[in-house]
Amino acid sequence: MITMTKTTFKKMWDKDDSNITFDDIAQCAIEWGLYKNPKTERIDIVANAVTKVAKCEYIYPIQDN
Repeated sequence: MITMTKTTFKKMWDKDDSNITFDDIAQCAIEWGLYKNPKTERIDIVANAVTKVAKCEYIYPIQDN
């Protein structure tokens, strides 16, 4: 898996065909020190944390259970 900087992530995220996967998001969450085990957390919260740090628009609405 390729290490992504926040700038690289944002550039890829902003493309219409970015092909960023949750595995990519999870890896960024680990590398950027946001989560130790992001795959055990809710996808919407992890994705929002990663996109926020990379200064992207949020993707998932956070829903209360």
